[in-house]
Amino acid sequence: MAKTPKLSYTLLLLFTGILLSCSSTKVPPKKINPAAQSVQRDGEWWIQRHETIKSRLKSDPELILVGNSIFHTLEKEDRKEVWTKYLDRYRTVDMGISGDRTENVIWRIENGTLEGINPKVAVVLIGTNNTDGNHYLNISTPEELADGIYRICSLLNQKLPNTEILLMGILHYGYKPNHRDNINKATNKLISTFPKKHSKIHYINIGHTYIDGNGKVNKELMPDYLHPNAEGHLLMFEALDADIQKLISE
Repeated sequence: MAKTPKLSYTLLLLFTGILLSCSSTKVPPKKINPAAQSVQRDGEWWIQRHETIKSRLKSDPELILVGNSIFHTLEKEDRKEVWTKYLDRYRTVDMGISGDRTENVIWRIENGTLEGINPKVAVVLIGTNNTDGNHYLNISTPEELADGIYRICSLLNQKLPNTEILLMGILHYGYKPNHRDNINKATNKLISTFPKKHSKIHYINIGHTYIDGNGKVNKELMPDYLHPNAEGHLLMFEALDADIQKLISE
């Protein structure tokens, strides 16, 4: 019987070792980002609000406001001037729901809130609830939150390809420096680059509107250091007006 040459035998052992190594190596599963998932919230009130928003689509809106309580509170009685001055001219539909995080907005987008409409502009303001450790067990990192916001923008573009997206930076939170506000600021740096990734996304940060002369959140405009009051909402849409008008006319 012929003998196996020493070099060939060595190569055979090496090749066998590589095969065994590859077969035993497991590819780690991709980490799931909670902020980019689709999550329905509990509570009958939330479903009712979702259905109310869907019923408003019959108005054939030119402008939609996608977000959380910062938009939801525009429906308070003392915000009528905001509508009269800035929003009614566009047949606006307010899609804000208090307490929503990115994952809840994703669920709503995937479950009817964009069906049968072709708005010219979608204003998106979302994310501050993802960094709220007082009411939620899970706090998003800036990278997770930015990824969740980008998924919202991607879904908007997928379902409404003709709609321009005016993406707002997350507003400041709190009177003193705090971890939640730091995550929001870091997230804004990431999402400010989204227009480079997609031509339909336009970024604007109006956070400075709510900062006083001492560099702190102005309590006269945000009494709870989170939600704009009536005057704060007027200033918000004054700051957004030129961009909205430009995008509406495109």
